[in-house]
Amino acid sequence: MDEFVSARAELDDYLERVRRLDARYRAGDIHVHVPAELADDEPLEGLIRRALPDSSAALDGAARNLFFSLPVAFDPAHSVGPYLATVDHDAGGEPYRFIDMGAMIATQALGENDPQVVEAMVRGLPFVVSRYAHSEYQTSLSLRLKAQLDRIAPAGTPRHFVVNTGAEAVENAIKAVLLNRVLAAGEARGGFIVSFEGAFHGRTLGSLAVTQRKKAKLGFPTFDWPHVTFPALGGSTKETARREERSLKQLWDLLLYGRLAEADRRRESFRRELEAIEAFLAAPGGDPAGFVAARRAAQPPEFLERSRRVAAVLVEPIQGEGGVRMASVAFMQRLRLLTRIFDVPLLFDEVQTGWGATGRLWAHEAFALPIPPDAVMWAKKAQNGVLFVSEELATFFQEEKKFNTTWEGDSAGMLRLLAVLDRLDLDEVERTGRQARAGIEALARDYSGLLQNVRGAGVMLGFDVSRADWRDALRDRAFRLGLLMLPAGERTLRFYPRYDTEPYAIAEALAILRRAVEDLLRERAEPVLPGGPEMRVGTLECPAEAIDVLDVSPGQFAELGPGIVAVEFERYGGVSNYPPDVLRAGRRPLLQFPAEMLQGTLSNPGALCVALRDRVSGRIVAYALGSALENHDEEGVGADPRLGERDTFYLQAMATLPSVKNHVELESLMLDRLRTRALAAGYAYISTLIEERFRGVGPAWFRDAQLVQSFPNYLRSGLGFVYLNAPLNEPPAAPVPFLAERRRASS
Repeated sequence: MDEFVSARAELDDYLERVRRLDARYRAGDIHVHVPAELADDEPLEGLIRRALPDSSAALDGAARNLFFSLPVAFDPAHSVGPYLATVDHDAGGEPYRFIDMGAMIATQALGENDPQVVEAMVRGLPFVVSRYAHSEYQTSLSLRLKAQLDRIAPAGTPRHFVVNTGAEAVENAIKAVLLNRVLAAGEARGGFIVSFEGAFHGRTLGSLAVTQRKKAKLGFPTFDWPHVTFPALGGSTKETARREERSLKQLWDLLLYGRLAEADRRRESFRRELEAIEAFLAAPGGDPAGFVAARRAAQPPEFLERSRRVAAVLVEPIQGEGGVRMASVAFMQRLRLLTRIFDVPLLFDEVQTGWGATGRLWAHEAFALPIPPDAVMWAKKAQNGVLFVSEELATFFQEEKKFNTTWEGDSAGMLRLLAVLDRLDLDEVERTGRQARAGIEALARDYSGLLQNVRGAGVMLGFDVSRADWRDALRDRAFRLGLLMLPAGERTLRFYPRYDTEPYAIAEALAILRRAVEDLLRERAEPVLPGGPEMRVGTLECPAEAIDVLDVSPGQFAELGPGIVAVEFERYGGVSNYPPDVLRAGRRPLLQFPAEMLQGTLSNPGALCVALRDRVSGRIVAYALGSALENHDEEGVGADPRLGERDTFYLQAMATLPSVKNHVELESLMLDRLRTRALAAGYAYISTLIEERFRGVGPAWFRDAQLVQSFPNYLRSGLGFVYLNAPLNEPPAAPVPFLAERRRASS
């Protein structure tokens, strides 16, 4: 068959290359290799065209497609381990290589071009020449995969259903529990599913209904289902306990009362139930089934009847897309018992965490749940989607064609999974994760003003950058140096090594990250030190009677935004040694908010913006801007005593021109106007991360604000900042619709 001669030659070349690449990688001979020009301080688009012309040409050729990705074209044939080759080569013919600490969005357990995976793919070539529609046409490969899934099925969920993606796995879990309520509990409309703030479960309309990241679901009509607070670990033990109890109380209210605004919220009933659960958990050796049966029998019949409207509770063991956020073992154990008492299925979304990423086969195993979950969704490293369900929920999959998908997975993904199924080494995962975490923690100690809150489990690690715009700047700088990382949440970067990453490769990635941090901080002045008594030339007196107070709406930002940004620039740009033209081009000091961030905040529901304009000069001389607390993720927000109550305005940005002599008077005027507007919008509290000079000053209602946290030398600015929370001290007016909706959703 002469037509195969060329193909066989190319295959032989590829197999030999894989052998050589793997040997070089294991010997420590593969490293990051990117064009030096990428580090230049100019827009990335032009650099890519000049330094990576083949990638640029490939991207240009696909420009009519609707996609968003890293600005390079990769070449899988020359990639190895975590080192991704590009289609571009240097003058010597060597491909450029980036090091990937995103694990291909957590989809890859092992490195690129793993020899055993390559061998499995070559031997399984007949299965990928044609894509079989496994829903009707099973192959020996698809059946072998389904038999192997029995070996790894999570406890309590022995039945499984193969689909194509994680979102499909979530969709089918949603359908199963809704059908369960219709057929088994008589809920004609199937009830609703409770998820958690910060959750991400997919981008189909059903999975968006349980996704609680506003950017993901904004603009899409879907089911109006409620969510409760996710009590992420962080801050003091007392703060964590408060968040956990609030979350469980919100769930209790939903179980017993649904979303009725007039629902009884008797806390004593909740406390009795929680105390019974905690007493059971504190006594080892108890019988979970017996405890659940007894507690269920003790519930008033109307409670059990109402709880049928809750079709399931859906939770991620670690919120990956939400910012690598984790909850405690104690919370998850109480959640499991509470849901079981009221006969509500508990579903774990392990799309990203499943199969070893956290150092456990399944991440929820770390919680030592007294009763297993009712369903577990898996994808990513499965290379397809898989839904594991209990025997009880499996009944509903027998409903004719209600659960069906043409492909039931892709054969190539099946081959890849089967090739590595016996190679999961949890000790290796732990070793790799320890090295990576220790390196990031060292960086966070050295640059505590910029990097904080290193967290995670196994190789699923993340850390916060002090502000969202500087998270993006750090990621950009790391990319230019050859390190790939993925964002999460509002200001988190993920660091996901593959399980078998060589130690030298992790060390190289950490070294690049350190250099990226140093480069970023080198682009601004050294910390500003106090210079003695303040003296300014050309200070302005702006009498209050000559000031117009402006309530700025989103539609007015085009007109008033330049003046607002100019105030921000003058107040927080002046600490930099950059010339104004460079600063205005986007290279800002750490404290300065960019225009796009201010405009983004103003577009949030419930946003408020006040600006002061001097009638004499026509200039904006001060502004204040913010929105609902739950829209923000900055320093101190996680410790805010009102987080999750949905009644607090967060003042994100406030600045006055440094040339204004009577700035204290104007700032008080602005705060008072903001308070009036916040009360009218239904807010009861105001929180803010603000310069320390504001503590104990300002209007009377603001002077006694509670100090939540202090940040000396915040972002290496030479300025101390404090996180404050103050009651607005008046009964809230009738809330505007967005706040009313938030409260209904939380209940």
